[in-house]
Amino acid sequence: MSHTSQRWGLDPSRPGGEIIVLAMVPRACREREGIREAMKELAEIMLRHGPHDWLSRNFLDLDLPQLAAERPLLRALDWLRPGAGRKLLFKAVAGRSPVVTALYTDLDRACALLAELEGAWLERNRREGYPISVVLSGLIEDAAACCGRTGLRPHTYLQTLGLRGRVDRAPKGEELEILAMCGHGMIAVARVRHLAERIARGEISAGEAAEEIAKPCVCGIVNRERAERIFLRMAGRRVSTPATTERPERLL
Repeated sequence: MSHTSQRWGLDPSRPGGEIIVLAMVPRACREREGIREAMKELAEIMLRHGPHDWLSRNFLDLDLPQLAAERPLLRALDWLRPGAGRKLLFKAVAGRSPVVTALYTDLDRACALLAELEGAWLERNRREGYPISVVLSGLIEDAAACCGRTGLRPHTYLQTLGLRGRVDRAPKGEELEILAMCGHGMIAVARVRHLAERIARGEISAGEAAEEIAKPCVCGIVNRERAERIFLRMAGRRVSTPATTERPERLL
């Protein structure tokens, strides 16, 4: 089960508006010689196709003890060449992590990524015996379009069936749409409401609120563009959304 599959509120009228690409190495193969280089190459290919967000993009904004020595150099590089330090960090993290993720907000970019992966990268992995799985998350129509354009045949489908159990205190609507952008539950509903109220008072912009919400999600799968639109709608009403048992109109 993937933590990227519990997305709420995606709009079918915006095809390709949110596609997450997740790649994972099985536990038994994580120490296999050469597989770390394959993951680093995957990160480089992902970056080449212009993701909206990616694993570790926000690491330079966090006080992680693991990066204490490298942070000053990476921040300096990022200041000289905006984004360069964050991209270099992604490749370094990919060489150590069994999982890499990237979020795309354009169907053509996601399709181009898959088309490139299907070439020399996949052929090398098959030859060397590197079982790196690739998962797409988003609207099923978008996943089908990506596979159809690139000639890939999906072998597994996973569709969430919604919330179960005691849902009487669960957030609804727009709040849930933002919370579900982080599959590890690192976004707090009180934080979402607080930021919406600050936007309504003119203290911060919706874009700044979206950036703030994305910081705790180390996987880099928060769609800041969609979060900004949601915050604008929430702030426009100048009230917090109450708890309810209702489900959003479209369940993904």
